[in-house]
Amino acid sequence: MSVEWLLFTVILCVALFMATRRLPALSGWSLAFGMLLLTVVGGMFWQKHLEARQASRQMMLEKTPREGREGFATSDSCRSCHPTQYASWHKSFHRTMTQHATPESTRGNFEGTKLQLDGELYAFERRGDEYWVEMVDPDWKYLRTLQRQNVPGLGAAPPIDLNPPRTWKRVSMLTGSHHMQAYWVPSRFGNLQYSLPFTYVFADERWVPRNDVFLLKPNAPHAQQLWNTVCINCHATAAHARQDGYTRQFDTRVGELGIACEACHGAAQGHISRYTNPFLRYASHRNMDKDEKIVNPARLDHVKSSETCSRCHAIRYNPRPAQWNMEGIRFEPGGELEANAPLTRREEYNVLDSPELRRRKAMLDASFWSDGLVRVSGREYNGLSESPCFKRGQISCLSCHSMHQYADTDDQLAPKMDGNAACLQCHGPYAAKVEQHTHHVASSAGSLCYNCHMPFTSYGLLKAIRSHTVTSPSVESSLKTGRPNACNLCHLDKSLSWAQDRLANWYAKTKSELSEDEAQTPASVIWLLRGDAGQRALIAWHMGWDDAKNASGTDWLPRYLAETLTDAYSVVRYIGQRSLKRLPGFEHLAYDYIGPKTERSQVREDVLKRCTRTALETEKTARLLRERNDPPMELYE
Repeated sequence: MSVEWLLFTVILCVALFMATRRLPALSGWSLAFGMLLLTVVGGMFWQKHLEARQASRQMMLEKTPREGREGFATSDSCRSCHPTQYASWHKSFHRTMTQHATPESTRGNFEGTKLQLDGELYAFERRGDEYWVEMVDPDWKYLRTLQRQNVPGLGAAPPIDLNPPRTWKRVSMLTGSHHMQAYWVPSRFGNLQYSLPFTYVFADERWVPRNDVFLLKPNAPHAQQLWNTVCINCHATAAHARQDGYTRQFDTRVGELGIACEACHGAAQGHISRYTNPFLRYASHRNMDKDEKIVNPARLDHVKSSETCSRCHAIRYNPRPAQWNMEGIRFEPGGELEANAPLTRREEYNVLDSPELRRRKAMLDASFWSDGLVRVSGREYNGLSESPCFKRGQISCLSCHSMHQYADTDDQLAPKMDGNAACLQCHGPYAAKVEQHTHHVASSAGSLCYNCHMPFTSYGLLKAIRSHTVTSPSVESSLKTGRPNACNLCHLDKSLSWAQDRLANWYAKTKSELSEDEAQTPASVIWLLRGDAGQRALIAWHMGWDDAKNASGTDWLPRYLAETLTDAYSVVRYIGQRSLKRLPGFEHLAYDYIGPKTERSQVREDVLKRCTRTALETEKTARLLRERNDPPMELYE
C-alpha cells in the first residue's frame, strides 16, 4: 500500500466520521459497513488514478533516451556507501543538466501561456504533473527537412503545406537549471527529442525565443534542435546517439541523464557488485582492498585529471562519426581521450582534413581569438591547456574546483579558492609582497590574482566568463587580437595608452605604437562601439560589474550603454540593458530587449536625453559606430 493511498484512506475516514455525526443514529454495524464500502470504492478509484499516472509516466519514458547502459549502475546505487558525496553531487548543477520534466524540475510557466514565433502559435498547458504544448507538428517539420536533403527511403519532399498539421506534444525532458531552461518533446523517430524554440530565463521569469539567449547572427533561422545529436555528448552520462542511417530512427541510450557519478568515476556496476561482500567492503575501508576499475580523478596526474572534466569542458572534434553515433566517445575516466576525441586548436583546425571541421569552421572561427585563446564559455580546458601553469606546472581543474567540497554551487570553487589562495599554492612568495607586485591596495580588486591573470574574456550564458588561460595583461595582445586586457576591463574609463604606460613602468612591458583613438579614447568605448558582437557583449557586461564601476565611476556609462539598446544582436541588448539597470537612476528602466524595434529606439533616445554629452563626444561616438567591425558571429556555448 502506497503512502498516498494511506493518506487518502485516512482523509476519507475522517470525512465520513464528521459526516455521520450529522446523520440520524445508525447501528454500529451499519456505520462500519458503510465506511468500509466507501473506503474500498474510494481506494479503487484512487488506485486507478495512480495506475493511470504511472502508465503515463512509463509511456513518456519509452519515448525518451533510455537510461541504464550495461555496466552502469546510476548514481542512486552509490548513495548507500557514499552518502556525503552523493548529497554534494545531488545539489550541483551537474546533476540537473538534463532531467525528465516533472513538477520538481520544471521552472517554466505553462499555465495557459501562449507564444508566437515566425507566425506560428504555441499554446502551453499544465495537466496535473504533465506539461503540454500545442504546436505545428515537429515530426512534420523534421520529415520535410530530411526529404529536402534526399535522405534515402523517405521519398521526395511534398509541396509546401499552407496549413501544416498541428498537434499536442507532452514535454518529456528539460536541459538546464542554473540560468535558464530549454525544453524537449518526443518524436515518432524512436526516442529522438525536439527542442521547443523557446527558453525560460529565470532572472526575468519569462519565455524568450531560443535564438535570443545565444550570441547568434541577427535573423538567424530558428533551427529545429535535436537533443540526440546536439546536446547528448555533454548533457548526459555515457551517451550513445544510435541513429539508424536509413530509417533515421533513434535508439539513444545513456548511462544516466545529467552529469552523474559515473561520468567522473567510470562505470560502477562491477564496483557495486564487488562491495556487496561485507568483508571486501571492510577491507576497502582499511585500505587493504582497492577496486582498480573505479577512478578518483583527484588521484590522477594533472593531465588525466583535467581530461576527465574536458570530456565536456572543451572543444573537441569527431574523427569517427559512425563510431560516435553507435558507441559514443570511447573514453573512461583516466583513459585515452585524445585518441578518440582530439582537442580542437585554432592553429590546427584549418589544416586538418576533417569534413566535420570544415562544416563547423564558421562556428570555430568565432570560438577563438586570433591567437588561439578560446572565447566561448564551457570550454575551459582549451584555455587551461594553453597556460604555462598547466604546461610547465601541474595545475589541474581540481587545483581550484571541487565536485564535493564547495561553498557555492555557482562555480564549485573549493574552500578558500575564491581569492588569492588558489594562486599562492604555487606562487607562495607573492603573499608577502602583494602590493609591491600589483601596485594596488592589498584589499582591492586590483590585488586579486585572477582579475589580472584570468580576466573575463570569454562569453556565455548572457555574461562574461573568466579566461582559463593564465596570462599577464598586455596591450600588445589587445591590439593584435582585439581581446580586452585586464587593466582596461577594470579601468573602463582609461585608454590603451594609459594602460601601456603603467605596464611599462611597473613591469617593463614594451610599448606599441597607438592610433589617436587608442591613445585618447577609453579602450572600453572603442570595443563597445567599434568592436564585434563578442567584444560588445563583454564590455556591456563589464559596465555592470561592481569592481569596474568602483574603479571607473558610473556617471559617464549610460551614454555608451544606450547604444547597446539598439544593437543588432539580441544578447548585446540584453546585457546592455541589465548593466544599465544596475546604474543609479536607471534601476526601473522600462525596456524589452526583444520588443518592437521602434520602442527600443525610443528608449535609447530617452536614455541619451538624460546624459550630459559634448558635441565632440557625440561626433566621436557616431564615427566609431560607423567604423564598427561586425562580421556575423555565432558563439555556441
